[in-house]
Amino acid sequence: MASSGSGESGSEGSTSTPSGSLQQRKKLSSICDTCKGKMQLVADLLLLSSETRPVMTSEGVAVAETFEQCRDTVIARTKELSILTHDIQSQLNMGRFTEVGERLMEMGDLVVSLTEYSAHAAYLAAMETSGSQPCHPGLVDRYKVTRCRHEVEQSCSMLRVTPVPDLTPSLLLELSKNISTNLKTLTDASGLASERSKDRFAKEQFKLSVKSMSTSGTAFLACVREVKNQPCELTRNRCVLFSAALVQSVCALVGFATEPHFLGRAAILSPEGKGVQTAVLGGAMSVVSACVLLTQGLRDVSQHPESSTKMADYRERLRNSACAVSDGCTLLSQALRERCSPRTLPPVNSHSVN
Repeated sequence: MASSGSGESGSEGSTSTPSGSLQQRKKLSSICDTCKGKMQLVADLLLLSSETRPVMTSEGVAVAETFEQCRDTVIARTKELSILTHDIQSQLNMGRFTEVGERLMEMGDLVVSLTEYSAHAAYLAAMETSGSQPCHPGLVDRYKVTRCRHEVEQSCSMLRVTPVPDLTPSLLLELSKNISTNLKTLTDASGLASERSKDRFAKEQFKLSVKSMSTSGTAFLACVREVKNQPCELTRNRCVLFSAALVQSVCALVGFATEPHFLGRAAILSPEGKGVQTAVLGGAMSVVSACVLLTQGLRDVSQHPESSTKMADYRERLRNSACAVSDGCTLLSQALRERCSPRTLPPVNSHSVN
């Protein structure tokens, strides 16, 4: 799911200048926007939602079977995140904007994984409390299909804003694979929902939605292949034209699929279960918020020359954000170990050790 660390650099021998070229800065700014959007979306869906549900993989199984598995995975992710945060600052101080962008993409994936496991841990812990009732799955997993919609939107957006000379065969291949993977996930989810639905209109509408999306996707991917063969503004503009139809069909399908009656019933939590859930989700939110601020700080630095009078302030904010990430990781780890908010824990050594 997420990247597992930052120990290996994919850009040794980089020719980055100390100040970073304008092109590198623009690319970093774009990566910042992408990562920020992804982290915020996942937080909105899993940490800020009023509904409590387990977190499932794209294959339809829970991300982990037990609370202990989730806890250990999240704590490991926090350690990886701390390493990445320090690495990002080091690369930035050396003016290596390309490497900063690579590390930032790793951080984005890591935060998504951390958020997923934290949300699932909160669900499992809440279910262990007396009086809580598990959720009843519906025809559609809202989180899964909404993530797919976002990935398609982001890939199409990247094709729209990336200069033609930067649309390399490897980038086009990566974008095509990402779009195809997410369209397949949406197709499979819709096909399953159609099979299981007892409503005549819904059964047919899921099929029609997939057909519309598939047709738009085929036309769009044909344009992407043409850009690869003949890169120019004309062929890229065709991608922009046909991406609009694809995004519209995907949004229509996901909008229909996530109507409340297709989503099942969310879990019902006891007061104790709600307290445990709030503690864990609050810890995770502190990490995500700090990482979003860090990303925004990197964007500010990338958009201004080193000679800017604001640069010292931007770099100070960046350091403060990195410290906030570390503090958030500590809060989250402690919340998972104690199953309550560290902010409400009694002083150290004031309670018995089991």
